[in-house]
Amino acid sequence: MNQKHFAVSRLASQITLLLAASISLPAIAQTASATSSAKPQDEIEVISVRGLRASQAKNLNNKRLAESTIDSITAEDIGKLPDTTIADSLQRVPGIQIRRSAGEGSTVNVRGMPQVTTLLNGEQFLSAGSISDVQPDFTDIPSALMAGMDVLKSPMATTLAGGISGTVDLKTARPFSLEEGLTLSGSAETSTGSYSDENDGKYSAFVGYNADKVAGIFTASYDKSNLANYRFGAPHEGWASAFGEGKDCFPCAGGNGRDLNGDGDLNDSYFGFIDYGNMNRFNERERTGLSASVQADLGQGFELSGDAFYTKMEDAERSQGLVADNAWSDYGWVRPENLEDRGKNEAGGTFYTSKKVTLNAPRVNAYSESQTNDRDSLNLNLKLAYNNGDALSGSFRVLHGQADRAHTENVAQGYLTSGAQHGLMRRDAKGIEPVNPRGYGPARPQVVFDTSGKHPQLTFPNVGTEVFGSDIKRYNIVSTYSENNFDEEGTLDVVRADGNYKFDTEHLQSVDFGVRHGARDVTRDTWIMTAPFTLGGVTKDVMWKDSGATFADTNGDGTIDVGKGDLTLGKPWFFTDLPAGWVTQVKDFGPVSGNGIYFVDPKVMDDPWAFQNALYPNNKKIANPNDSYKVDERTQSAYFKANFSSSAGAMSYNANIGLQYVRTELDINQNELGDDACVLCTARIDSGDINTKRTFNDLLPSANLAVNLSENLIFRSGYGKTMTRLDLGRLGRGLSVGRTRAGERAADLGVSPDTMVAVDATQNGNPQLNPWYSDNIDLGLEYYFGSAGMVSASIFNMNIDSFIETGSSTIRVKDGDGVERRAVPVKGDVNGKGGTIKGVEVAYQQSFDFLPDFWSGLGAGLNMTYAPSESGAVDFYKATLPIADNSERSGNAVLWYERSGLQLRIAANYRSERLASNGTVFGVSSRLPIWTEPTTYIDLSGSYDITDNFTGYASISNLTEEYENNYLQWEGNVISQNIYERRVTLGVRARF
Repeated sequence: MNQKHFAVSRLASQITLLLAASISLPAIAQTASATSSAKPQDEIEVISVRGLRASQAKNLNNKRLAESTIDSITAEDIGKLPDTTIADSLQRVPGIQIRRSAGEGSTVNVRGMPQVTTLLNGEQFLSAGSISDVQPDFTDIPSALMAGMDVLKSPMATTLAGGISGTVDLKTARPFSLEEGLTLSGSAETSTGSYSDENDGKYSAFVGYNADKVAGIFTASYDKSNLANYRFGAPHEGWASAFGEGKDCFPCAGGNGRDLNGDGDLNDSYFGFIDYGNMNRFNERERTGLSASVQADLGQGFELSGDAFYTKMEDAERSQGLVADNAWSDYGWVRPENLEDRGKNEAGGTFYTSKKVTLNAPRVNAYSESQTNDRDSLNLNLKLAYNNGDALSGSFRVLHGQADRAHTENVAQGYLTSGAQHGLMRRDAKGIEPVNPRGYGPARPQVVFDTSGKHPQLTFPNVGTEVFGSDIKRYNIVSTYSENNFDEEGTLDVVRADGNYKFDTEHLQSVDFGVRHGARDVTRDTWIMTAPFTLGGVTKDVMWKDSGATFADTNGDGTIDVGKGDLTLGKPWFFTDLPAGWVTQVKDFGPVSGNGIYFVDPKVMDDPWAFQNALYPNNKKIANPNDSYKVDERTQSAYFKANFSSSAGAMSYNANIGLQYVRTELDINQNELGDDACVLCTARIDSGDINTKRTFNDLLPSANLAVNLSENLIFRSGYGKTMTRLDLGRLGRGLSVGRTRAGERAADLGVSPDTMVAVDATQNGNPQLNPWYSDNIDLGLEYYFGSAGMVSASIFNMNIDSFIETGSSTIRVKDGDGVERRAVPVKGDVNGKGGTIKGVEVAYQQSFDFLPDFWSGLGAGLNMTYAPSESGAVDFYKATLPIADNSERSGNAVLWYERSGLQLRIAANYRSERLASNGTVFGVSSRLPIWTEPTTYIDLSGSYDITDNFTGYASISNLTEEYENNYLQWEGNVISQNIYERRVTLGVRARF
């Protein structure tokens, strides 16, 4: 399973074929014109949408004439969506909620559900950012390649099944929709953030030519951005614990126990984390998008079209943070203040939380991490359509897609504490000393974590007159490693045939029918990086290159214990000894910036091979079968849909009823895990394959009705059974075990302090997962008025038969020495019990062109969605939880102005609190859900037509620098905060 990347020559050859076709097809079309009449004028749809008002009018027209319940977004000009990104534009649609990545919209929910199929021009495609899933990572796709989008909320038999609550259909420009002749368009812009210093560029170009019988389009887009995304609080939200007071519990204070609240017993527990930190985090993204399309009228009713759609993104997420943690050893390190009683714990005592805690920190380190992705995708489409005006019409379509993604992770931990605080020592021929002998110690730093203010604060104490972290000589790379790397590739092949037959009857107008075969394959090879170390004549491969670790009995006493004389691996790497350019001083932590802290610059870690080999040579790649897999999916589907319409007086109706059959065959190959493949590592030996075959046969009925009660009033209803295609990664991935040095817990666990003991596990994949199923009902009224006015209201109900949720249990796993000693918490995907979402959508949109003079340029839009939900899960108090990631309330408010070449818009998007995850906490058997607090994002944009050909524009996204607070179970119990920056953009657009 080797990683592949698209060569430029290969991509060029694919697009060249399409462009060559556009050159050669005029001759074909000219020949065909001798035997066919010219295309009727009323069949030609010319792009004339330009500006806010025209775009809004087009959106409403699409909605009004649709066969089912949809919402549309139309580009305001060639390559110009209403918002910066595709997801940001989609969030303006009623019922759409988005998730953000570094402040940019990345994924969408429809009516509270993230199981949303995304199509490209009506069919499935591959996105390199989410190869295994049916919803792409929208940050992959340049918005300049899009002409519009439809959000389909009630299913039809003709729509590819895959979305529980809806389907998003991305649309590229069609060559025949251009005006005849040559069309040119392009834009150039620069943007910067309120926290990032760089001026980022974005460029796009559009070339189209319509020669009546043949037409072609080529679009290119390139941009590079640097996005600030700070994080305060818990770096790892899954590493939460209910720390006990006793000595015989886990996790607990240990020793003789500590009565932290002074009530005379040792049965209370306190909420806290394994680590706390303030992270400076930036995302650098470089995106390229290319698309080419041709259409040719071959005569006799035949039309040939072809499309190539290519995206490439290289990104690096670079994190630097000062982190205090308990070194996975002292579970009494959290000292809470101002205790808040949350109820009884399972030991009969009280469970407490606190907004302010003092951390008796065994370890403080300057943590640096670089995660990189190199991902690209190519989707090809060829379609032959037939429609000569007779009763029978149809099309034959072939698609091929392929995508690749290479991901790396590289970590360096620069200790500021000496290591003596948790017994981490290094020994060489000269003797034994703390792993960071220049670091702070042996006393533990008393670190204060306080969430009572606007932003979580992590305060480190001065050491005498020295400001904590101010002396570069204190820092030392004690530990470094590269894990969770993977190479992923996917292919998609589709063949489909579709037909339509028209009837000349009073009600039955036509029938649609079709068959489809799809093949989707995903392969993932996960790997770690190891270097050889020799201790006591024994050479082994090591991933966790920790200068306080050992793996050999070098003194021959029969035990592996540094304290008893065994040698450790590695060497000190003091920051003062590192190569020039490796160390950077950071004062920028966004809104809580403070004293300068030194870090290994994550930029030098983007190449894990160069970085790791510079410290410890001869690194090599070792496969990690725990998280590697291959899944093949085959689908066969067929559909039939009958279309009805008729009128009586002022009333008329349109309706369709249909049935889609889908057969899904899955061939899942996971790996049987053997012994450890190395020492101080996460990889296991591949002992063979575990093959699972699954087959599903599904019948999905649907029906839609639209009744025109008057010229402007429409009643709609829809019913459909929906299913979502499974994320193949959630089927194929395996078990990963988290281990750490026993340290101070060694005596309690009956092992050496240097033994790597298991602390938790994650079941990343489950081949027994079932598809999501739901029965959906939709009822609504739409009233249209004026040139771009509408008021609508709808109610919907989704009865979800089954869905996938995160479950937790305990399993027995082996420690690093191969001995199975205890059960540890494990979490992973399981089949849930189902749930419901019942909701209301209300929308209003109007252009005030009836007002006099200046005021006639105004327009407004408002929408609100109320969608409460219930799942089968419960919280700490056994209260029913909603479906994950669903906000009960969401809405948009837009005010715009367009007159005399000037366009202005202000838009606000609101989401109420949402269940981010149904978390587990060590020491608590019930769930403690993690919630994200309500957010409101405000964006501004404006443009001015300098001439008929040139437009200047500007935009401000996230005007108020909105951020996201995450809290655990209890409102105000903040555990982390994500900071997003304001972005300002200036640009110019040209069209000819």
